[in-house]
Amino acid sequence: MGRKVYCLILLWAVLGCLPLYAQQDTLPKTDSVHHAKRFTKKDYIPKFTATVLGRYELNTNTWGQHFELRHTRIGVYGSVHPCFSYMALVDLTFGGKFSPVAIFAQYKPVKGLSILIGYDKLPFSNENLLSPYQYYFSDKSFLTQKITAWSDVGGVISYEWDKVVPFTVKAGVFNSAGFSRQGQFQKRLNYVARGTFGFFKGFTLSLNYAAVIPGTLRMHVVDAGMAYDIRNLHLESEYIYKWYAEPGMIPTHALYGFAYYKFNIQKKALSNIALSFRYDAITPNCNGIADDHGRYTFDTFCQRITSGLTLIFVEKPVRAGIRFDYEKYFFRKTVTNDKDRLICELIVHL
Repeated sequence: MGRKVYCLILLWAVLGCLPLYAQQDTLPKTDSVHHAKRFTKKDYIPKFTATVLGRYELNTNTWGQHFELRHTRIGVYGSVHPCFSYMALVDLTFGGKFSPVAIFAQYKPVKGLSILIGYDKLPFSNENLLSPYQYYFSDKSFLTQKITAWSDVGGVISYEWDKVVPFTVKAGVFNSAGFSRQGQFQKRLNYVARGTFGFFKGFTLSLNYAAVIPGTLRMHVVDAGMAYDIRNLHLESEYIYKWYAEPGMIPTHALYGFAYYKFNIQKKALSNIALSFRYDAITPNCNGIADDHGRYTFDTFCQRITSGLTLIFVEKPVRAGIRFDYEKYFFRKTVTNDKDRLICELIVHL
């Protein structure tokens, strides 16, 4: 499919999402010159953030165990002008190695409109855009782990509207070579469009489209997600359909659904206790990267049930808590299950 067709698809996705409402994201927000707030010298002062997630895992199939620093994330963000802001966020121990998370500059010429250029996640999917301290479970769903974990250097234009029917629409173009090769000229890029809207209080619907090429294989992904908050109950589900440009490759389906109920304690020693339950599944999936012989491989079909207990000792303005999760995996009869695990995780966020 040619570049013109991709541009038409992206334009169609953006125009079709004009009445969309966005979830509150985790990026820093600054007031534009059209806001009532006056920009003072204090606004120049950088703000710092830090997140540490340490865990203990016990494999209940093999009885192996280990400790892991899941995330050690630090960052700085702020503004240098009413219209210009920045963020630099890195993970010191993601998967045991240093990893950039978000390094970008942002321009907001008028209220609601923003332009971002830098390294960031592709704006796609609900769970994918959460920061680690916001996770409802220790491990993200298969949908996010195996499909939507895309980051690269690129540009995103976003528009928000907060009157009558609030909406946000985003469209972006990103490199496909990775952070270390951003200086290379590329002819095949990643394209993404996202919109979210709410029909009534507490309900959010998101629609996403992406055309990505992590290796030599172009993949197209569409995603629909729903979230509903009613009092202390949070319900969420998401579904992805992915197809491949290579003839004969079977499309991939992935989904998750979960419930998270919070009991407010509001005591000095404990803020709240939450119970959670999730089901997620994924059909055979290809990551789009060929081996040395030019062949693509697929992961196996898998289902999982996760139950959790989370103790939050303080929630705002900082966050600290302990999470206990148990994950039960289900494979085909021909696949040995060696992944069931019990997880204990400490959460600290500043």
